[in-house]
Amino acid sequence: MIKKILHSKLFRDSFIYVFADVINKAIPFLLLPILTYYLTPADYGKLATFNSFFGLMGIFIGLSIQGAISVNYYKMKKEALAVFVGNVIFILAFSLFISLIIVTIFQYQISNYVGLDIKWLYAASIMSFFSFIVLVNLSLWLVEQKPLFYGSFELLDTILKLGFSLFFVVSLLMTWQGRILGMLIGTSISAIFSFILLYKRGYLKFQFDKTYIKEALHFGIPLVPHRLSFWLRTGAIILLLNNLAGKNNTGLYSVGLQFVIPLSVLTIAFNKAWAPYLYRKLSNNPSIEDKIKIVKFTYFYLVGITLLSLLLIWLAPLIMKLLLNKNFHNASMFIKYLTMGVAFQGMYFMVVNYIFYVKKTKYLAYITFSVSLINISLAYLLIKKNGALGAAQANAISMFLSFLLVWYYSNKAYPMPWTLIK
Repeated sequence: MIKKILHSKLFRDSFIYVFADVINKAIPFLLLPILTYYLTPADYGKLATFNSFFGLMGIFIGLSIQGAISVNYYKMKKEALAVFVGNVIFILAFSLFISLIIVTIFQYQISNYVGLDIKWLYAASIMSFFSFIVLVNLSLWLVEQKPLFYGSFELLDTILKLGFSLFFVVSLLMTWQGRILGMLIGTSISAIFSFILLYKRGYLKFQFDKTYIKEALHFGIPLVPHRLSFWLRTGAIILLLNNLAGKNNTGLYSVGLQFVIPLSVLTIAFNKAWAPYLYRKLSNNPSIEDKIKIVKFTYFYLVGITLLSLLLIWLAPLIMKLLLNKNFHNASMFIKYLTMGVAFQGMYFMVVNYIFYVKKTKYLAYITFSVSLINISLAYLLIKKNGALGAAQANAISMFLSFLLVWYYSNKAYPMPWTLIK
């Protein structure tokens, strides 16, 4: 079975996605020694709070509608899909407009709580808009199963953002502000390229269609609590840390997150190849034997993720001491629990796709949002008890709970022979 997997298109595509994502994530990771030389833990705390707000804006501006584009790729002709994408862009522009109005009205309250000037709040909102344009383009390459195009464009986006960031941080000594400005300019250029490519590839036609608007919103709006739940586990935790443990600890926590990225890259990259493959298999009314093969492969994957997690827990602290300025060495205390959280998230990916396939996202949102509220409560209590380490501990617990509950619900939404019994 393993030999067959190694020679399959799934494995080849997964390898390309993993390789591309490793390169994309390795570039900023390898630049950590430079950035930690020019930036302090407090500067990283500022960057973390900006990224937290950026993530929040992305939820309400993007509405996760790119998922509807991916699903409809298999159900619509290209001409109809182009109109659907155009209407998704209409929704995106309108949601950006509403978001900017809300930020303007509540600018002082938001600025005081987040700890950033209003101009950076506007920057986060606009960057979310540009990021979604890029995501739409990448999502279409994903479902077309063109990993080389996908990986190349991701690499271009990464180089642009980091290139501008290094110029502003190293050459102009703009510290954390330079990093944000570099991300904004790089994302803007990638979005312009994405817009042109969508049009050239025949995936963009601006023709207002109320039916498509409703369909996209029907898919995306129920996922807002779902996405918000993930933000509560990451972005909200950053804000909580910032208020309870200070900017220095927030910065160390964010650097610790950088060191578990390798495992995150592997799980996300594999899911990019696995999800289209699974959707195609399920759309062909698979036999019980085919379903058992899928389940066996899933268990094989879970064991692999567990072994990789143990390896990362051992290696990451050693690499951290070699690469980083000594002011950041204490970030190693977060590694064990952050790695566990990423591993459980990777396991979650393998079971949540069934729910997306049957479009029963409503109850998924209930599960993930409830778990996130538990996570926030746990984080508050554990940070009070164990300091900043409590945030990582709460994350690991909540991700494990989310995996178990979503696995249970996915089998209700689309039954699979998880007991390996016919």
